Amino acid sequence: MKRGILIISLEMPSAQIVDRLVAKLGNVPLRALAEGVKSPADMQGVQKAMNIIAQNHLVIRDDLHDIHSIVATARAMAKSEHGLGVLFVDYIQLVRCDVGREGTREREVAEVSRALRLLGIELNCLVISITQLNEQGKARESRAIQQDATCILAIRLPTEEASDARIVGIPWQRNGPCGVEATLRFTGKTASFHQ
Repeated sequence: MKRGILIISLEMPSAQIVDRLVAKLGNVPLRALAEGVKSPADMQGVQKAMNIIAQNHLVIRDDLHDIHSIVATARAMAKSEHGLGVLFVDYIQLVRCDVGREGTREREVAEVSRALRLLGIELNCLVISITQLNEQGKARESRAIQQDATCILAIRLPTEEASDARIVGIPWQRNGPCGVEATLRFTGKTASFHQ
């Protein structure tokens, strides 16, 4: 039985995430979704995408802004009929955590990172947290993110020679090789990556 997928988005409204999923899964142009789907092929694509989404027990929440709400929601979903297989958090620096009046922003991010790691262990689910990196390729505001992570995937911005290419690499992981890279192309029409 497929386990549920929970997406916590602090970066983008849930309707925009659904549009991007439909575009990718159904090969439907984002412009058609914004302006109104008219062609039979796009209608079939939307139907195909919605069926895939329904079969995967997907829940998207854009109204959870603190770690306690995220933990409570994930625990509740884990106890539901389909359980919880994957939790996405976009992105970690936007999640609030009360660390008291003396707490720094770095400590707040570290507490969120640690709570997500422990939540994944507790619920036996995959936790994928998105973070921003600084110019040196390090997680902004906290080294704890790398310390808590099992694996880090980094997306490098395109170069002038290949404006649509993104390099996806694994600079660090606990149980596997580091330095592995792959080049992906970005298709703006459906806002999706492919090899």
